[in-house]
Amino acid sequence: MSTKEQLLQEIEKSSDDLLEEVLNFLLFTKQRKQTQSPLSSPSQETIEGKSKPIWESFSEFTENLPEEVTQYLPTDSASNLDYYLYGNPDQNS
Repeated sequence: MSTKEQLLQEIEKSSDDLLEEVLNFLLFTKQRKQTQSPLSSPSQETIEGKSKPIWESFSEFTENLPEEVTQYLPTDSASNLDYYLYGNPDQNS
């Protein structure tokens, strides 16, 4: 019996609440596979023994972030690191 057939059998036996959770997980996993970031899987360069500079990896990673996430990211680099981490006074004000 194939995996798909087993899954279909289990679906028939499962409650709607469980099926909703499974569907959400399946959609999440499917989306993650389609938009897999460079940090979550090794690149070809890393596999061959070469590594990219961290800023290139970070740049590739941030290109895949959705707009609703990037709008909350700081734009002042590290100048206010203590403000973001510890609540110290903002250096720009």
